[in-house]
Amino acid sequence: VARTFSKIYGMAGLRCGYAVAQSQAIAQLRSHQSWDSVNIMAVAAATASLSDPDQVTNGRRLNQETRTFVTTQLDAMDYKYIPSQANFVMIDVKRPVLPLIKALKERNVEVGRLFPALPTHMRLTIGKKAEMEAFLSAFHQVLA
Repeated sequence: VARTFSKIYGMAGLRCGYAVAQSQAIAQLRSHQSWDSVNIMAVAAATASLSDPDQVTNGRRLNQETRTFVTTQLDAMDYKYIPSQANFVMIDVKRPVLPLIKALKERNVEVGRLFPALPTHMRLTIGKKAEMEAFLSAFHQVLA
C-alpha cells in the first residue's frame, strides 16, 4: 500500500508519501528511493500529521463541507460538474477551458491542468472556504 500526503492531509506541494508492504517489496522499492528528494520540513509535517488521530476525519469533513459549498454555488449558476467524492471537482465551463484558466490566473486564482479528453472541463481542487470564495468571485467575473 502506497500513500501520499497530498490530498486528505493537504500537503500536495510537499511531495511526501509512504509505503507499507512485505519486506521483499520494500527492498525492491528501496532500489528506486531518492533520499534527497524530500526536505526535512516535509518529513516533519508528515510525521506530525500522522500523530494527530483526528487529521483524516477532520480533513475529510472539511473537504466535504467545502466541496458541497462550491457545488451548491455551481448549481445556482447552472454549471454542470462531474459528481465527486474527492478533493476536486471537474466543472463543465461550456467553452474551451484554456482562456478561462488564463483569465483566472490574471486574478491570482490557480486551477488544475488541462484534460484533453474533456476540453470544456476545468479541474478545481477544493481548498479552504476562503479560497473557494475567491475562486467563485473570480469565476463570476471572467464568465460575466
